[in-house]
Amino acid sequence: MQRFFSSSICLFLGFVFISILAAASVYKDDLFELRKNFEIFGALYEEIAVNYVDEVRPQPFMRAGIDAMLSQLDPFTQYFDEADMVDMQVMQQLKIGTVGLNVGLKGGRLTVLAPENNAAAYRQGIRAGDIILQIGEIPSDDLSVKEAYELLMVQLRTTVNVLVQRGAEVSPRSFVLPRSLPRTQNVSYSGYLGPDSTDGIAYLRLDMFGNRAAREVKRALRNMDRDTALNGIVLDLRGNPGGILGEAIDIVELFVPNGSVVVSTRTRVENAVQEFKTDDDPLFPDIPLVVLMDRYSASASEIVAGALQDYDRAVVMGETSYGKGLVQITRPLPHNTLLKLTVSHYYLPTGRTIQSFALTSASARVAIPTLTSFATPNGRPVRGGAGVEPDKPVSSVSLSEIESVLLQESAYFLFADRWVEKYCSHPGTNASNGIQLVADCLDSEGSIYDEFEQWLPQSGIQVMTGSDAILNRLESEINSERYLINDELANLRGALESQKSTHLRSNSASIERRIRDEVLSRLLSEADRNVEMVSNDSWIGSANQLVRDVAAVKRILN
Repeated sequence: MQRFFSSSICLFLGFVFISILAAASVYKDDLFELRKNFEIFGALYEEIAVNYVDEVRPQPFMRAGIDAMLSQLDPFTQYFDEADMVDMQVMQQLKIGTVGLNVGLKGGRLTVLAPENNAAAYRQGIRAGDIILQIGEIPSDDLSVKEAYELLMVQLRTTVNVLVQRGAEVSPRSFVLPRSLPRTQNVSYSGYLGPDSTDGIAYLRLDMFGNRAAREVKRALRNMDRDTALNGIVLDLRGNPGGILGEAIDIVELFVPNGSVVVSTRTRVENAVQEFKTDDDPLFPDIPLVVLMDRYSASASEIVAGALQDYDRAVVMGETSYGKGLVQITRPLPHNTLLKLTVSHYYLPTGRTIQSFALTSASARVAIPTLTSFATPNGRPVRGGAGVEPDKPVSSVSLSEIESVLLQESAYFLFADRWVEKYCSHPGTNASNGIQLVADCLDSEGSIYDEFEQWLPQSGIQVMTGSDAILNRLESEINSERYLINDELANLRGALESQKSTHLRSNSASIERRIRDEVLSRLLSEADRNVEMVSNDSWIGSANQLVRDVAAVKRILN
């Protein structure tokens, strides 16, 4: 028996030794390949920089090489040179306006990356993946990311024209984007949902997961619970792009048992798994909870919603989320430069990932699983590989084509300026008596829509629809062939303009509502503006109705 045991030990140690040798061999091969290709790259760079027929500027030339390499990876891995770092520090100190675009160079093209919550650019229709062709009058071909930000982030209350290409669309899209002050608070609004605050239904909108986000959420809920015992909570994560992982874990901790795994991360190293657990008892373990999210809720937002869903703790309501299941860290590099690097995937408590798009190239692949079904403790099916899917879907109201064009051209934004100047700038009025001021100027004689319809042809805004683009191409072809059918073309164009006017009128209620929202944004304090927003938001109304129905919440979660 002892001999058998000794033999087993020898065999085991031999296996371990062989495994170590194999791993060391693989590492040695990888190290050799790394050094070999680095030597080739360095020699190539030096040879071109020194001996090319014309002068080569070393810094831009190297930057071009770095950007080309990073374009082969995921969209969230980015390099910041010394000038970028200085500019970011300056921008943080200045009170400048931003359109809320997060951009980077992908495949050598200036591209919109992950969305920023409630920013002007995304409210108007710019989406992640759009390629920026032009900023103002300047083509983007030779713009660096730093130069693009300089053009986009300038004086408050100004606008900038941005031309983008979306996918395989034939015609580029034009947007007129207003610049506004970036947000510094994470929670933009918290309060009770009606009709009576004594019902104890709390609503909280979390715009981002910056520093102290969890403290802001905890303080807001505690204060409301202290005033009136809470009977339901609606947590609004719509448009929230994410942020600090630790803040997301601390928010989940408010609702689930101590010691619960909120998220785990896995790197390329086999079995290198790191778990992040709650380490305190929940403040609100049993109160009915509804989480609102949409297609632009990303990263830390998805961790919060997905973890609460995986523990059957909250009903997730809205749309399938963005699907960003990658973790980035920052690495300082020589000469005050920085690399933001994707280092791991994150996984929710059931073991699923929400990464919803494959990123492949010849050099790297960010792998995602096929749609796989997992089960919560109550046996509810949840899927991986597709973002966080809602328990109770709610569809966004789709805009008509003509409304989308008006948004792109900032028609509502520009008309609201005119309306406020004409009807709301009375002597002795200001935002401190905002509610009465709004009542006065929005109830001015004449319909808001009627005046908008009269203003639009004089504004210089081109309401160009897809049909206009088709007719323009047809006219160009006819003129090139010298066909004499100008009268017929004029009749066709007249009929199109008549139809556009009819479509405008059929969307008058929606158009007037958007103009009113723009007017409110100029006259009311943020607190009053949020009250108006909450009371008129159909998604919040649906969440309010659901969270009050304890039986319905239990049916969904069980």
